Amino acid sequence: MSSVDGGPTGRAVWTAGQVARHLRIAESTLRSWHRRYGVGPQASRPGSYRRYTAEDVARLQQMHELIQAGMLPSEAATTVSAPVNRPLDESLTEVLAAARSLDSSRCLAVLEHAFTERGVVEVWERLCRPAVLAVEADQRGDPDCVDREHVLSWAIAAALHRVDRPAASGRPLVLLACTDTEQHTLGLEVLAAALAERRTTVRMLGAAVPTSTLVHAVAAARPAAVVLWSQVPLTARVEAVRALGAFPLRRVTAGPGWRRRLSGVERVVSLPAAVALLGS
Repeated sequence: MSSVDGGPTGRAVWTAGQVARHLRIAESTLRSWHRRYGVGPQASRPGSYRRYTAEDVARLQQMHELIQAGMLPSEAATTVSAPVNRPLDESLTEVLAAARSLDSSRCLAVLEHAFTERGVVEVWERLCRPAVLAVEADQRGDPDCVDREHVLSWAIAAALHRVDRPAASGRPLVLLACTDTEQHTLGLEVLAAALAERRTTVRMLGAAVPTSTLVHAVAAARPAAVVLWSQVPLTARVEAVRALGAFPLRRVTAGPGWRRRLSGVERVVSLPAAVALLGS
């Protein structure tokens, strides 16, 4: 039997072990964060097994990323413990219901409204990420329900494409690309939309960009920065990073596939960090 199940309201939950494996940290670290900073499962009861909702996991993942970026654990805990706006919480419930019923149109409508009202970074952190984690948890209990993830991913990408902000003249160009074997683009899609909100000039090359193509694009476009995305360690190929060393630009790696820092290369571990670095 799967250890991920549904509570009284049908919300998928995670065990502490599953959360620790997902974040690649020890269970003792989870216990320490809960004990010292109060960052843990919101609905846990004394004497019962800890069960984490998708919202809990998203908050812990954000805390882990902030600590990796150099923030003190106490400061990261304060940041992620800020109260969630109730309307956005209600939007999460609605998006999940739409994704689980495969209602892509409704899912898109809710997300598009949220992005317009709240902005890309807040909606990604407070709505999209918890929703993605929730449908991933659904799949742990029923591998055949991957269709929900497809509906949700499509709706998020489509809503992001409708974030339209004209770039400010004279702003440095940022080029976004996946490594040559990476097919997942959602992380770059959200970064492109978040930078567009800040009127940064962005060019998207998309999935699986061969190194030779990337070099040609850089020579033609002359960007101030290039962001290379990798979703898993297998696609975190350093050849493209090294090939860009001949150009006078900022080389930035992004995505969970990059596990280590490379000499002369900047690494971002969260959307807020990427926007702060590239959107100024």
